[in-house]
Amino acid sequence: MKLSIIVPVYKVRRYLQRCIESILQQTYTDYELILVDDGSPDSCGAICDRFAQECDKVKVIHKKNGGLSSARNAGLAVAQGEYITFVDGDDTVASGTYYYNMRILMSNPDIDILEYPIIEHYESPRSRVLSFSPEKVSGNENIFPDWIKRKGYEHCFACNKIYRADMFMFVRYPEGEVFEDTFVTPTLYESCENIYYSDCGFYYYYDNEDSISKSYSFKSQRFLYRNLVTLYKKVRDEYKMPEEANRILLRCLDNLTDLFRCSGGEKEEYKKAAEMLKESRIDIKTLYKMDLTPQNKIKYTLFSLMGAYVHGRILSLLHKKLC
Repeated sequence: MKLSIIVPVYKVRRYLQRCIESILQQTYTDYELILVDDGSPDSCGAICDRFAQECDKVKVIHKKNGGLSSARNAGLAVAQGEYITFVDGDDTVASGTYYYNMRILMSNPDIDILEYPIIEHYESPRSRVLSFSPEKVSGNENIFPDWIKRKGYEHCFACNKIYRADMFMFVRYPEGEVFEDTFVTPTLYESCENIYYSDCGFYYYYDNEDSISKSYSFKSQRFLYRNLVTLYKKVRDEYKMPEEANRILLRCLDNLTDLFRCSGGEKEEYKKAAEMLKESRIDIKTLYKMDLTPQNKIKYTLFSLMGAYVHGRILSLLHKKLC
């Protein structure tokens, strides 16, 4: 068996059949579909069982709720394919996506990860297409810096990629956390020898107001912020890429502002979050040479002059006032 498709399932009753059918209707057939019912309280478990009875490619795991990472890890533990891919239970995959991309992988068995196009916020006014010119990048020393220059951290999604199964031999998604992709995806890219950016197929990422990524609590957003700060420091200190590090730093500041807007954290926790960037600054001259809009240059001037805590605090208060 060549491909294991892992679908974590939790409270997606309205979307699950659409998701599963988009996979079963693929023209590529050498796969197993692993549906991981993560203790969903609705009828998702029954929907999974019905599809398993109707199609021998479908396997179902019923487990106690443990979160998205736990569900993905449960799927990884039983996957039999030479390659792994993930689909969220409220999303779909375009027809032909696996056929064309698996042909690329069969012709290039040294590829560790293949990334293919994705449409974010599909069927919403915010819809955005992320596509690639077909290109293979080789050499462990080249792949991660190239990924950073491509701003790969802006599309850390687990789901629009096909991985060689052995990439997960020593890697699992961190359980008890959210925005886990922002931790695991950079880790995988650092350990690759060959990456392929494909222009074949599409992953349709739908907006779902009930999804974890829509949670704006302090508890959830701090994981995203922490992972981005970790990436910033790695790019700055280990890879010595100051321009790219500064771009990531500005994203960290935006995440910090979002964190300050969230409720549920103690006063000291907000301060500790800002302290993660305590010694990080972009001087005014460097800031104004960056490719930014005039509005953003003005916005980040506060950070250059006053530091992360004041920047995040004031920007979050201004946002609340404007809202």
